[in-house]
Amino acid sequence: MDRFRNFLKPVLSLLFIILPSFTAMSQLWQTDMKDFAWKGLPATAVHSDGNTLTSSGIDFSGWPKATVPGTILTTLLNRHEIPDPFYGFNNEHIPDVYHTGNAYYTWWFVTSFRLPEKGEGRYYWLKFRGVNYAAQIFFNGRRLNSDTHRGMYLRSMFQVIPYTDRQENRLAVLVSPPDPPGNPDGGQGGNGRIGKNVTNQFTAGWDWIQPVRDRNTGIWDKVTLEATGPVIILDPYVVPIVEGIRYPGKKQAPAKLKLQATLFNASDKVQEGIFRVTVGTLPVTKRFRLQPGDSGLMKFTDIILKNPQLWWPNGYGPQHLTTAVFTIRTDDSGLSDRRQVTFGIRSVGSYFNHKTGARVFTINGQKIFINGGNWITGDAMMRMTPEKYDVQVRMHAEMNLNMIRVWGGSLIERPEFYAACDKYGILVWQDLPITGDCNGRWKDPKKADSQARRREYPDEHSLFLATITDQVKMLRNHPSLMIWCGGNEYPPPPDINRILKNQLFPQLDEARIYLEESTGPDVLTNTIGGNGDGPYRIQKPSRFFTFRNYPFNPETGSVGLPVFETLQEIIPEKYLRKPKDIRTPVFRYHKFIGFGNRPALYGRPETMKGFVRLAQIVSYNQYRALIEGYNAHMWNWYTGVLIWKTQNPWSALRGMFYDFMLDQNAGFYGVRHAAENIHIQFNLNDSAVCVVNHTFSPLKNLEASFEAVSLTGRPLMQKSYELHVPPSSATMAGYPAIGKIEEDVYLIKLTLTDKDGIILSRNLYWMKRPGGDYTALSRMPPATLTCRLSRKAKRNHFLATLENTGKIPAFFIRLKVTDGNNKRILPVFYSDNYLTLLPGETQKITLKLPDNQTGSATLEYNGMNLAHTRFVIKQSHK
Repeated sequence: MDRFRNFLKPVLSLLFIILPSFTAMSQLWQTDMKDFAWKGLPATAVHSDGNTLTSSGIDFSGWPKATVPGTILTTLLNRHEIPDPFYGFNNEHIPDVYHTGNAYYTWWFVTSFRLPEKGEGRYYWLKFRGVNYAAQIFFNGRRLNSDTHRGMYLRSMFQVIPYTDRQENRLAVLVSPPDPPGNPDGGQGGNGRIGKNVTNQFTAGWDWIQPVRDRNTGIWDKVTLEATGPVIILDPYVVPIVEGIRYPGKKQAPAKLKLQATLFNASDKVQEGIFRVTVGTLPVTKRFRLQPGDSGLMKFTDIILKNPQLWWPNGYGPQHLTTAVFTIRTDDSGLSDRRQVTFGIRSVGSYFNHKTGARVFTINGQKIFINGGNWITGDAMMRMTPEKYDVQVRMHAEMNLNMIRVWGGSLIERPEFYAACDKYGILVWQDLPITGDCNGRWKDPKKADSQARRREYPDEHSLFLATITDQVKMLRNHPSLMIWCGGNEYPPPPDINRILKNQLFPQLDEARIYLEESTGPDVLTNTIGGNGDGPYRIQKPSRFFTFRNYPFNPETGSVGLPVFETLQEIIPEKYLRKPKDIRTPVFRYHKFIGFGNRPALYGRPETMKGFVRLAQIVSYNQYRALIEGYNAHMWNWYTGVLIWKTQNPWSALRGMFYDFMLDQNAGFYGVRHAAENIHIQFNLNDSAVCVVNHTFSPLKNLEASFEAVSLTGRPLMQKSYELHVPPSSATMAGYPAIGKIEEDVYLIKLTLTDKDGIILSRNLYWMKRPGGDYTALSRMPPATLTCRLSRKAKRNHFLATLENTGKIPAFFIRLKVTDGNNKRILPVFYSDNYLTLLPGETQKITLKLPDNQTGSATLEYNGMNLAHTRFVIKQSHK
């Protein structure tokens, strides 16, 4: 037990130091090494050791380029040495590390560079934020790490100033895969042995992805060089304390900030000076004295903030962010280090709702009904950038979701992901790298080891604890981070779990919630519905209102299919001709799951393109009903739901709202409507017009209108209801007698307006008589639609005004934007899509094109009863 406790203490040396958070920037000098001239070769092709490789006289000019940060597969793909593994069966043509042996994917990555002049009292640091899996690091003829680096996430930091004895510096890193890499035999996580390592388990294959052949081996995360003075700041930490129940937009009672950081003296002499932290215009200072090579934890008196600007989740209030600047000045050398931490002022809490049998989560004292999704990672080959993180997190905010759960088989997400979640108000539930599949929740004949043995994974418990210690320190300043969870559907081994629960998290991150497992009793009790998750299949939409599921469900979902244009970029053309092609091996290879008989209710199209259009209609209805079913029973049956899943990190054909190319499907907009904070909906179990208020304030003097229209535009029924809706509740406005409607298929439009007639929510449904189908939708007469386009003030923002000028409803209008070569411009954010307009109805749609879009663009639309139409919306401007 003592060896585990040691990992909770600062471990500081010249060769290994825990890094500060990503927002910490040196004032003296820092550079990201992604633009350096990296080269890479398999170790079997290199006949020198690391000491020789980094000595003078070795010529790297003949080595081919390598991608850093990146994996070996990323380098090979960029060098055109392997086919794109995301297309067709290409992944089958790439050797798998289990069959080749680890030596095949053991590589040297090398680079050379010049440092600025050393300067008096300047210290240079080489930092690695993630190497997978084992690494030996050499610099100018010396090995920097006396112990081989192990673990995908564990960061390392080396002082290199003693070895910079010439202008040209040489760095070489020998990287080898997880050991064992696991057999990708088709099981969840293959044969499970990937779980013996501290790495992402999905790389051995899952039911939504094929194996990643190199198991993401490489220098996959950023490498930086930094200059400081003799004393450096480590792990700056800001803990906000917000007491009581708060309301956005109102004057706030004071809040407190607890401030601390570790100081390290890298020099060979005693250092004294001033440690200062400034928040806004409020500075606090403290003198320090450190012996050579010594470190110390420095804590400050709490700062009191009057009328603080608070951080709120998406839809509940603004996402105010605050900056704390930590600086060190030594008496001898002046400014030695400067770190800037961006944080949010908010409190995190939870309690059990015994009526539902589940945990309720709170922010700033207010209960938040969780509408969220599960996230794997942005890219299965780890090709993420801050821009890609921003786009993908924004996708979730645009769907009106308020939480992302980072699933345990993927990774501990990067600071750039958390910065985007901070920006958009997305709460984060972060699983640790444990899964029930690999780590022994179930007996599984596909697994190589026994259930008892798998429950002891990973093999190095000390490495796991060191990793979590390190990652907590890296991420704990982000206000979006709400929950640490021991594992997906299973907790870590008991000895690890005890330390996490009783020591590590209480000591290192007191402002967060720790859950032992995603489906454990600390999430929900056994009083109602038991513990669990799912289902994941297509369902009758009304079932989401009648079937009482788990009171907080961390994973439940359904089907997902991208738009046809994306299928053309994933699947060879010969498999995209007829709807029956979805039963071919290539669709199975990309993990397609069926839609059951739901598309057949709309007709039997002759082309794959026609089938995909019907699948979009089904997906819209499916996911809107999922969220609305939870809305209807919030706080009575449920405290929240996390959809499995919102996205895929490769070209999978299941469970998604946007695809790998970043194009949204119809399910995206079904969720966007259903999850809005003020929402009107039609409950499919009892035909109630229901108004949902997710805000903290009552809604008074509302009018809910109900309008039923035939497919030819003929009015069938109209009702209106006046109502008040309490905060955070669902209120039934009325029960229109739709049983009296004799149409086989008809449309229902719901509108919620305030006392001034301003529309707060709009929703449209297509309904059928019991026992019937929706095929009449495919026989609708042509509709007439006009479109007016205008440019908004912001760059690449446009407004499309759609108006139904005819007498026939325009059903399921899909918008897309293309370039001069008729290729999709992605990503584009639409305020609405896949919409239906009744006769005489006008809808204004905002479009946000990518910031780097400079050429001409065209808005295109079509619908079930609309011809394909194109409008030029932008000519090239520079």
